[in-house]
Amino acid sequence: MTNHQTSRASTPTDLRAVCASATLHIMTVTALLFASYAEALGTPSVELLMSPGDSVGDALARLRAMPGGDRVPPAPLVAVNLVYRRRDHVLAAGDELAVIPPVAGG
Repeated sequence: MTNHQTSRASTPTDLRAVCASATLHIMTVTALLFASYAEALGTPSVELLMSPGDSVGDALARLRAMPGGDRVPPAPLVAVNLVYRRRDHVLAAGDELAVIPPVAGG
């Protein structure tokens, strides 16, 4: 086998290994947006690609970096999978992060 044949044969395997490795280091978290936050970002939900170990604060920073995200405060009330959480809570793949705007009423 020539060097040319060896490199051609190993390239698909190398690419598969790189893709598999990259896939293991990315997870999806669904951010649910309500009222003024949904209006500001133009959608009621956003799929965020996160890295393992990322926190609620990291997800909020990604939301705030999106167009219209400047209307989301740095530390809004949040819930992860229906439980109120702080910014330092570590997210897991498949989590739902609800970003809850202030509510006024009388």
